[in-house]
Amino acid sequence: MADPAGSAAPPEGAGGAFGVLGEASDAVLTVEHAPPTPDGRHVVRVGGEIDMLTSPRLRAALSPVVSAAGGDVVIDLDGVTFLGSNGLGVLVELSQQAAAVGTSLRLVCANRMAVRPLTLTGLDQVLDLYETHAALPPVGA
Repeated sequence: MADPAGSAAPPEGAGGAFGVLGEASDAVLTVEHAPPTPDGRHVVRVGGEIDMLTSPRLRAALSPVVSAAGGDVVIDLDGVTFLGSNGLGVLVELSQQAAAVGTSLRLVCANRMAVRPLTLTGLDQVLDLYETHAALPPVGA
């Protein structure tokens, strides 16, 4: 029998293990693209979990911004509650995509949930990472 949310009930005898990882629709990811600042900076705020279920949505949301901006794109990760290896891979892909079209891609994050995986993998040395928006260099620098 299906519940109102549309997920199936556990099979008889399955115990409490059914749905431990959750359904794909349970994965929470928000991507908010603010209007460009007067100096032309594009700021995108990302929140929630960036994992194997949500990283394709992150890629789909940010690839056009990184490709078309041709200037300065900032991804604010302070709202991220989980950053898995798939999400790290997407950030590297976006960085490479930005470099290929001459766009500066910068990450802003002081949130330990996002900074720790970046630091542990050494990506904090590869990606352009800042703790605050105030610490960002001027557009074009």
